[in-house]
Amino acid sequence: MKKAFWVIIVLPLWLLACSGEQPESADEVVVESSAESPDEIVSSNVTNASGELLIRDVSLIDGTGASLQSHVDIRISQGQIVEIASDLSAASGSEIIDGSDKYVIPGLIDAHAHLDAPVVFQLTPDEKAQIIEHTPKAFLYNGVTTVLNVSSDADWIFEQRQAERDGKIMSPRIYAMGRSLTPEGGWGSRHGGGLVDTEAALARARDLISRGTDGFKVMIEDGLGASGTYTRMSEEMMMAIAGIAQEHNVPIYTHAINLDEFHSAVTISSKAIIHGLEDPIPEGDTILQDMVENNVAMVPTQSLWEAFIRHDEAAADLNDPILRASVPHFLLDNMQDPVYRAEETKRFLAVANMLVYEWAEAKIPVFMENINKAHKAGVLLAAGTDAGGPVGFNFQGYNLPWEVKLFVQAGLSPMDALLAATRNGARVIGVEDKLGTVEVGKLADLLLLTANPLEDIENIRKIETIVYKGTVYPHDHFAYLAPGS
Repeated sequence: MKKAFWVIIVLPLWLLACSGEQPESADEVVVESSAESPDEIVSSNVTNASGELLIRDVSLIDGTGASLQSHVDIRISQGQIVEIASDLSAASGSEIIDGSDKYVIPGLIDAHAHLDAPVVFQLTPDEKAQIIEHTPKAFLYNGVTTVLNVSSDADWIFEQRQAERDGKIMSPRIYAMGRSLTPEGGWGSRHGGGLVDTEAALARARDLISRGTDGFKVMIEDGLGASGTYTRMSEEMMMAIAGIAQEHNVPIYTHAINLDEFHSAVTISSKAIIHGLEDPIPEGDTILQDMVENNVAMVPTQSLWEAFIRHDEAAADLNDPILRASVPHFLLDNMQDPVYRAEETKRFLAVANMLVYEWAEAKIPVFMENINKAHKAGVLLAAGTDAGGPVGFNFQGYNLPWEVKLFVQAGLSPMDALLAATRNGARVIGVEDKLGTVEVGKLADLLLLTANPLEDIENIRKIETIVYKGTVYPHDHFAYLAPGS
């Protein structure tokens, strides 16, 4: 097989996942892509790359909020859903999937992701390269067919986006923006890229617009909790960014965490606030009503806060076969070593500049309560993980089903939690006309499950088949294989 080489500049590794910034060293890592062309992406166990597919007699949860539909046929042609009905006839040459005793849901959407963040601090350049190379498949293996990549090196991420759209790499659908907009000394500036003044912010915004960015990530806060360890974005800079975003119809995704910052995010007409709310909402405060009235969604990233101190119980002390198929084994083996974990903890505490684990323990119940309150108030909730940064157990791909489960634990029904990871994610990105639901005319990204997720939300991990861009992939097609396997 021919090999193509993608050069990734691994900039400063995220201090925190929620920073969206890169590693401290500027090591140049050569990542060898194993799927360079459409012909090489489609292997012998993958079918129907461009023909017609008929899924017969399946139970459909279409992502619109409608009840489960039984004994449904779904016809897919040229990567698009063209017919949904009962007892459809198969066209000549169609591939047929027997969907009896199976459940179809839309492909999942991670509305706060980073494709270039290698999870832990203690990595060699080669290990970083292996993790970054595998990350797109980690998302796909876990049923995530679309990501909103909210902060990465602009040159790299826009190249990745174009390569995905050209069919040159195997990756979820990528919607992307470059480096975040953050002031000098701000939460996102710890490794460079801070904006010294409003003119610098506008210059970066114009550059991103020229690249066709899918949004602006605006980081306004001054650090986790009440630490105040970083500089908050000035009103002048914030409003200037809001102005140019409105002028060019660029959605704003605001990095905020406390109540005051949430109110500021509404003021600048954010499309979504891409973290949860750490403060209890006082009686009489109108933040949730304001978000509803101004169409500001929330992407709580609850699994991020949980990952500071624990992993999903399904991970089974990092021995879960699904996790092992999602993440390079050397990383999991290292993370099982108490000495290695202790060093990770030490480094995280040093860079957080606060008692971050105590903060997480105290705030997790508040975050969960506010998810429930936001849902009841009618705020659009979407699922996102902010996965990848070195905060603990912040696994790309694998943590999105955990995020959905946490929504259920926060009080949402399994149906509403699924909507957060499908239809609502598409709305946050602005692609609900083509993604997020299984409907005629939509692009054909869907999952075939062996059990009903409405009965047990853990069943979204029971993936048998992934239909992505109309092509049928067995689940294990995207599983991790160590080099040389």
